[in-house]
Amino acid sequence: MALSARRLRPTQPSADPDSSGRRVLDLLARSAEPLTIARITDGTGLHANTVRSHLALLQEMGRVEAVPEPRTRPGRPRLLYRALPHGEPADPYRVLAAELAAGISAEDAGVSPGVAAGRRLARTQREKVAPGGTEVTPADSIGMAVDGLEVLGFETSTDPLGDRLYLAHCPFADLARQDRAICRLHREMLQGFFSELDSGVTVRRLDVFVKEDLCVAHLDRPDLRPAPEPDTPPATPRPWEQ
Repeated sequence: MALSARRLRPTQPSADPDSSGRRVLDLLARSAEPLTIARITDGTGLHANTVRSHLALLQEMGRVEAVPEPRTRPGRPRLLYRALPHGEPADPYRVLAAELAAGISAEDAGVSPGVAAGRRLARTQREKVAPGGTEVTPADSIGMAVDGLEVLGFETSTDPLGDRLYLAHCPFADLARQDRAICRLHREMLQGFFSELDSGVTVRRLDVFVKEDLCVAHLDRPDLRPAPEPDTPPATPRPWEQ
């Protein structure tokens, strides 16, 4: 049985700082003390399961750590969460390395680190949204991609049709301007993400820095006719689009 279609994001790309993953991280960064999941849920307005999913990825990326609650009475202590000093990293290489390391596993042997990282992110999102092998529709997979990219630090939105992803505030923008291999890495992550979900969505191309720090991923969906391409002379493909 397929999931019901999810409501897509606003039509225009947004630099909305209220994205769910960033809300969790910002709340922890502002707090003078570690917080319980219940307090994070109250402070962000998110469901507890959504908070747990964000915390798991933020921990693996080195942005958040869990500490046991100090207790003076018997019983298992609760886990509290706090942002690490490098949560909004001065060294983005550290976060990038964490993305890749989290994605590599024995079942992903033989694929590129970017594709492996995308597959791992998709498995995490599937478990959160569609557990137990529930079929993932194209619309579902777009929604999962938006949420997953936000956890990784992007500000992400989509158009009304859901065949484009707008990626703003890239956490690796400075690196990407120096080396477009970073852009190719993120394109591979998107390819691995949608391949793992097996909803028929594929990445047609990634337009890099179309405006300031905004990138646009153009998607093909089996439930939509492809949008017409602009009538322009053919250009030599850029390395990160090949």
